[in-house]
Amino acid sequence: MERNTPYDTGKVKIGLLYTPPPPAATPEETWVQNVLLGDRQGMSELTLVTIQSIGLIAFITIVMLLTGGTSNA
Repeated sequence: MERNTPYDTGKVKIGLLYTPPPPAATPEETWVQNVLLGDRQGMSELTLVTIQSIGLIAFITIVMLLTGGTSNA
């Protein structure tokens, strides 16, 4: 894909390598990035427990689906 340069002087193409800046991050995106990088300042204890619980439920569900949903107990 060829982009049209804004100015072409014949010798120099001004703006040939320009790429517009990315959009600013939303507060939610910043929060998720901080959590993934290990900064727990923006996360309450309740949020941490909720995320861990959802992860555990998902893990148990996947294991049950892979084993046919039966219990060996």
